[in-house]
Formats: sequence, C-alpha cells, structure tokens
Amino acid sequence: MDKHLSNLSGFSCTSELFTEEKDVKFMGLRIVLSYLLVCYLFLYQNEVEGDRKLSEEEDLEMEEQLKRLNKPALKTIKTKYGDIYNCVDFYKQPAFDHPLLKNHNFHPEVNINSQSNEPRERRAKILLQISEMGLKGGGCPIGTVPIRRITKDDLIRAKLHSQMYASKINPLVDGQNGTHYAAVQFTSNINYDGVGAVLNVWNIPVKSPQYTSGRIKIKNGAESMEAGWTVNPGLYGDVRTHMYIYTNAGQYSQCFNARCGYVHLRPDIPVDMVIDPASTYGTTQIVITVSIYQDPVKLDWYLKINDDHTDIGFWPHKIFANLGQTATGVECGGEEFSPTDVPGPGMGSGQRLKYDTLYDAFCGRTHIKVNNTIMNPPNVPEYVIDNDHFEVADKGDVGGMIRYAILYGGIQGVVT
Repeated sequence: MDKHLSNLSGFSCTSELFTEEKDVKFMGLRIVLSYLLVCYLFLYQNEVEGDRKLSEEEDLEMEEQLKRLNKPALKTIKTKYGDIYNCVDFYKQPAFDHPLLKNHNFHPEVNINSQSNEPRERRAKILLQISEMGLKGGGCPIGTVPIRRITKDDLIRAKLHSQMYASKINPLVDGQNGTHYAAVQFTSNINYDGVGAVLNVWNIPVKSPQYTSGRIKIKNGAESMEAGWTVNPGLYGDVRTHMYIYTNAGQYSQCFNARCGYVHLRPDIPVDMVIDPASTYGTTQIVITVSIYQDPVKLDWYLKINDDHTDIGFWPHKIFANLGQTATGVECGGEEFSPTDVPGPGMGSGQRLKYDTLYDAFCGRTHIKVNNTIMNPPNVPEYVIDNDHFEVADKGDVGGMIRYAILYGGIQGVVT
C-alpha cells in the first residue's frame, strides 16, 4: 500500500464568509427559504428546469443580505475559474456580524509557519505541493482577507443547502432523506481536542441539488464542525471540486464556509477555492491535509491545512454552547445526497472499495488530539453505513506513509 502514496500532490482551498441574522427579518427569511427548498427539490427530482420568481418582499430581504455579505473591497481578485474574491478588511469580514462576536478583540495574526503538533516522523513522509495553493500574486493585501463575492443566486443556493445540512444532527443516519454516509466515528468516553487527516480528492459527475463529499468532523451533542472537499453545484454553482467547511452551532449558526462565526485569517487562501486537479482512478492521488484543533488556552477551534498545519482561520468558542468547552466525538469518511428516486452521484471515487489507495477514497494519517497530545484514534471504531451500496473500512495503523487509514466509497447510480 505504501508505494501507492509515493505520487501524492496537495492543494488547499477555503471559502466565502457569511452571517446569519438574529432579528425578525431573518426568521422571516428562514420561512421563505423553507418553502423555496421544497420547490427546489421538487423541480430537480422531476427533471424540470425553470426559474422561481421572488416576490418583492423576498427580493428586498435578499438585497439586504447581499449588502451585509458583500463588504467594501480594497482589492478584487478573479481566478481562472471565474470566481471573484473581494479583499475585505479583517475587521469587516461577515463573521463579525454574528451577534455573539460584536464586541470581539480578535486580531489578524497569522502563524504561517506554525510548528505542527504531529510527530516529525509522520510529517516528513508525505510531501504536499503547497506552492500550488492559494490566490496568485500573493493574494490580498496584509490586513484583509479574501471573501468570495456573492450573487443573489449564490445566496439562495447556499441557504437552501444549509437547511438541508441543518437536519443532520444526531444520530448520524437520521438526516435528510436521500443522504447517505460511509464513515467511521469515534465516541469513546474521552474529550477530544482535535481531529485531522490527509484526504485524497475526487471529482465525479454531480447534478444539482446532489452533492458528494469527503470530510473530517468533530462534535459535541448537536453541535459540530466539519471540513473537507465537496462537489456541490447547488452550493457553488459549478461541478468542480471545492474545499468547504460547515458549522452547526445552534439555531442561528448553521452555515457553510464561515457564514456564521468562523473568522478567516489567511490573506492568500480562501476557504472555498477550487481544488484542481483531482485524483485519477488507479494512478495519481491528489490530497489535502485538513485538521481542526482546539487552542488549549483560548478554547477557540482552529482550521489548519498543509503538512505544516498552517492556520487559515478559527471558530471562536463563544459561538458554541457544548463545543465551547470540548468535543465528545470525531469522524472521517464520505457522504452523498440525491433526491429520492433520482440516481445518486456516488461517494469517493464512485466505485466499490478495492482496498487499494490508488483506487479508494481515504482518510490517511487519521489522528486525534487528546490532552494536547496527537495520537491514533481509539481502537473502538463505530461504522456508519446506511446502504449496502456504500462501504467503509477502518484499516487501523498500516504504517508507512499512510499510517492510520480509513477507506470509503460508493457506486454511482444508487436510487433510494
């Protein structure tokens, strides 16, 4: 297995920042979007294409949201994929619209060369091409952060998909109809301070509102944070592979990509950038290194990427209730969604497991952090598989470059 990981390449990505509202207008918007979600799924489930006109009141609500989200830009950057990023003053990023972060004392301090908590021998064995990452030209000016420019269509799609995700609380398999999982979770009677893994990245055919993802997740009760890669045209408006994060921190804090409290730090790496190229079945595997760790003093949760575990942003502990202290479970694996009676996109590589890292989606070097110490997960994995067409395997510590390995996958075309 080790020789298959000798041709790894890595990219990292990030995402736009949004916010959720706490006032009456926001609650009204949630009701409107609940209706839109039903219409949206109905149209795609019956293969009907068409536009749903917003009422004047709905349109005004959207315009107000867009004004809050699209902050004044010091500089604008357009990627080769057509995505536009506004370089927004750190203190004006949408995260600080969160009602619990109004009186913050955060500063745009970025520790680009922070030393990894992972053992040195483990870090040295997989080389990632970090020079390929980030926005060209050095990204945004110091003191600003890249925020993807949002259109009205983006806002509608994002909120619809946030609502779909918001139903996936506990237990894991009690989520939205049409959502399938192949993951390993660890919920031993210990407190988790972090989770991390190397994920190989895939791009398989997906049609909106379907999605397919590979991710790590850390949780406590109904609250959770997850990060990884996804193909989600309903969220991003394209069929490319993107990195994403998802936050579930209560009624007013359920969102993708830092829209409700996640604070972005890096001026050159957005959290929703395209990951390109993706892995090729049977040959080169493209990977990203993703981890979420809690600062032992501040108790904030940091999102880190690359093999040197560069901080790109963090979740302030004050936006959480349970996760404001610690986590009680972690997981890694895959997920897909497709409306009922519509053939699904598949999971991972879109194929059944071959138990070979040249072919299978994997969480490699999977590790947890307990009492500020990095270690392998406990030897009590819980398998979460809700359909015979999807598979997951905890291989444990296989040594070599991949070390602790979790393999997952699922065939395309499954109808539920």
